[in-house]
Amino acid sequence: MAFPRPKKKHAPPPWRNLPPREDPLARTDEVSRPHPQGTVIALVGILATGLMMTGKLPSEVARFAAIGTGVSLAASAFMDLKLGFKNLIRADLMAILAFYFLTLFEFLFPQQTFDTMIGPRLTHESLVVVLVGFAGLLIGRHMLKARGQPFADTLNREVPAAWLIVVFWVCFSVGYIHMFLAVNFDIVEMIEYFMAPRFSQPWQRGKFGDWKALLVELGLFIYLVPPLAGIMLARRKRYPFFQLVLVTAALLFTFFYGFAGGTRNVFAAYLITFLIGYAFALAPGRRKELIILSAASAVIMLAATVFMLQFRSVGFKNFLIGNYEHHESKEQVMFVDYNLYAIGKLVEVFPKYRPYLGLEVPYLALIRPIPRAVWPGKPEGLSASIEDALGVEGLTIAASFAGEAYMAGGSMAVFLIAIFFGAITGWWSYLSSSRNSELGILIYASGFFAAVISMRSLFVFTTALMPTVAAIMIGTYSVRKLAAKARQWGNRRAMTRPLPRPPRQPVS
Repeated sequence: MAFPRPKKKHAPPPWRNLPPREDPLARTDEVSRPHPQGTVIALVGILATGLMMTGKLPSEVARFAAIGTGVSLAASAFMDLKLGFKNLIRADLMAILAFYFLTLFEFLFPQQTFDTMIGPRLTHESLVVVLVGFAGLLIGRHMLKARGQPFADTLNREVPAAWLIVVFWVCFSVGYIHMFLAVNFDIVEMIEYFMAPRFSQPWQRGKFGDWKALLVELGLFIYLVPPLAGIMLARRKRYPFFQLVLVTAALLFTFFYGFAGGTRNVFAAYLITFLIGYAFALAPGRRKELIILSAASAVIMLAATVFMLQFRSVGFKNFLIGNYEHHESKEQVMFVDYNLYAIGKLVEVFPKYRPYLGLEVPYLALIRPIPRAVWPGKPEGLSASIEDALGVEGLTIAASFAGEAYMAGGSMAVFLIAIFFGAITGWWSYLSSSRNSELGILIYASGFFAAVISMRSLFVFTTALMPTVAAIMIGTYSVRKLAAKARQWGNRRAMTRPLPRPPRQPVS
């Protein structure tokens, strides 16, 4: 040998015998999903709650169910938390929480008025219907599984920041255009109508709607404004400061519209979709920011639940100036909608006095998005509405999806429709991914609107899906055009690139 062998022994390099480093872009994402053990715990807790419900007064029975169900759902959410904080931001969990809020949340507080409206036996029967709905939602979210991420080509394709700005203002303009037209683009008058009593605005559609109702339906694009704003504010370094100021102003305008209208489920949908867009667009290192924003959103929603109830009938403006009749209440309670009372009355009526409606309920829910201007002979409504069953006129009674499903076929129909909603919302979690572009985050966040609002009424499910379907279709078309332009630009550069010179021949 030309060199002597070294006498000192060296340790092997630290990377010896270690597996190759994983490419972060090639790894498989951990899908947001419910923890199976958490679901089992929740189902056992709900079953125990149903078997042990007791109380002398209707409100006491309902409070027992509210506490038992709440503890069961909290235990399930705690198991989900083991997979990360973002794992709590799922469509199936939001739907379950919305259903709990609509049916049981108010009974965590004193409800003396409820005791005069319904008896303990009927309260018990209506609570069984509600618990069956919870069981269906919990089981259904494990029913559908996807091998890969649905719509991956659309969700993962990066789009220029300018595109998202254009999409935001298009959604804002299209969503509010019917309101601007109704007030001749007088924004001051428009804001005054925001604060007027519900259903008194000039842009309200009639019961059977004509061709103008098609324009009103475009208002659904407003539901894309909050998640778009949340995405842009979370990734604010990508956007010009002036655009962020305008986007924030448009977001606050939309929040004010939802709040002043007095419809709590609309305001909740705006707040939740904003939070979803912000959460999934946020960088991983800003977890504290997400927790603070989530806590603030929860406080705002709880405060709005109480405050909006006080002016939704008289209008926000009349409430502020005191121009309305004061009705003193003997008790200060947390009131949502008493959906449990409506469900109890439906249990009393169906099928004893009226036969179940059968497939009429899902059929009307399916055809609801079809405008009457396109189909003049579209059915006008249920042959036996909730208001008819309760014997009221001039009011719109909410009974949640569980009450409407009970009208179709009793507790079995409630269970099957709950499984359907659970399966759809559980499947939606497969769209979440750390690879999602801002367009992908928008599509994923928009689905939460349908998940939450459908818990109030299954008839709005297909209509609430329209913004999401529009976002998927327009997004797929746009990214394909973007990819085609990129390929065309690449081919053009290859054609104009100068050819390499041939090698020089050696001089002989």
